[in-house]
Amino acid sequence: MTRLVSAAPLVTLRRLFAVLTLCSTVRFIGYGWVETQILQPTWLFPFDGFEWLPRPTVEGAILLFSGMLAGSCLMFFDRVARLGAFIFFICFTYVELLDKCNYLNHYYFVSLVAFLLILIPARSDRPMVPLFMKLAFQGLLALVYFFAGLAKLHTDWLIEALPLSIWLPQHSSLPLIGPLLAERWIAYAFSWAGAAFDLFAPFALFSDKLRPWFYPILVVFHVLTWVLFPIGIFPWVMILSTTVFFRDDWHYSLWDRLGLPLAKAQAAPLVSHARMGWQFAAIAVLFVFQVIFPWRHLVYPGNPFWHETGYRFGWRVMLMEKSGMATFYVKEETGVERIFELDKILTPNQVKMTATQPDLLRQVARRIAAENEGEERVRAEVWVSMNGRRSQLYLDPFEDLSTPIASWASRTYVLPLDSVIRPAEWDEMRENLRDERGW
Repeated sequence: MTRLVSAAPLVTLRRLFAVLTLCSTVRFIGYGWVETQILQPTWLFPFDGFEWLPRPTVEGAILLFSGMLAGSCLMFFDRVARLGAFIFFICFTYVELLDKCNYLNHYYFVSLVAFLLILIPARSDRPMVPLFMKLAFQGLLALVYFFAGLAKLHTDWLIEALPLSIWLPQHSSLPLIGPLLAERWIAYAFSWAGAAFDLFAPFALFSDKLRPWFYPILVVFHVLTWVLFPIGIFPWVMILSTTVFFRDDWHYSLWDRLGLPLAKAQAAPLVSHARMGWQFAAIAVLFVFQVIFPWRHLVYPGNPFWHETGYRFGWRVMLMEKSGMATFYVKEETGVERIFELDKILTPNQVKMTATQPDLLRQVARRIAAENEGEERVRAEVWVSMNGRRSQLYLDPFEDLSTPIASWASRTYVLPLDSVIRPAEWDEMRENLRDERGW
């Protein structure tokens, strides 16, 4: 860990990351997502513990996205790279925390890389860094692939080829490969190959012998996912970030050809523990957290794809097709129950995301109650289908969702997957349950 190695791979990662975040921010602004995701929604649903973040005004949004643009530009240049990483990290993560409905795995990954670039000096004029700094980025990438592969080792993915057997036929009109995607066996081939790829990637990337053969497969894999699925810049983040595993001479050659040569690394002794102590400690804590945190879903009973407790921040990428419909009911003090028209308050994306995520359903209910000074009870009848299963009742329909519960508490109000209540039976059961539960 204390041995000095070439900083060239880290310089490449920093520069490519800066270009990627700059392009991504411009894309976000260009598509009008600042307005549709941040400014226009009537309500936003911050992550638990971050409800105190002030919602940005138009001027605040301009400041945040200007900070992302400026931070990305500064990250490219040696002397101000860490300042740029800090500015970008603060602005980007602030926006990321504003609304759970916009959560994506690659947003989380981008925040982590930016944070590491604050801690780690990756400068072209300082040719050597301690080994642990290089391993910090390599280890993070290895964990992303490993946990993504591990999450695919379940019945729906391997035995039923779900959700790929639902998604791939939707692209049957593509030239050349389209008709092939409609074949059932292709869904199985993609499912098994995807799991094998993710699990094998960490070992292949660390191996000097396997990497030259594996990297072209990695590029094809990510480009194919970019073509077939709406996952934004994530494939390009992984394609460019994994160059940190390449041999030093590849990086020197790249920047020589681009006219931005790097100072060559020289043999050097071990770095002083005193000089690297705080950085090593911070990176070690972050890495241990990343190893442990994705396992937290094991604490909770039931299917994590269904109740989604501990699902986020665990590198579970594109693993399920989940759709739902939620109808909220508000019971006033007079005893009259009325339907709360959700689509008049939330954006279409918020309505879609809320209908299948229990914590968001509860957050919406609390917001409805708060708008009425907390004097009303709020329940929801939610029907959800996962991976092609029949639609079924998702929550206890007479749970008062406006009552707060700890974010880490078990979601006992979520009914078990494949429960016996069907839509045709529900109309007969509703009134009896209403009387039993005091509604």
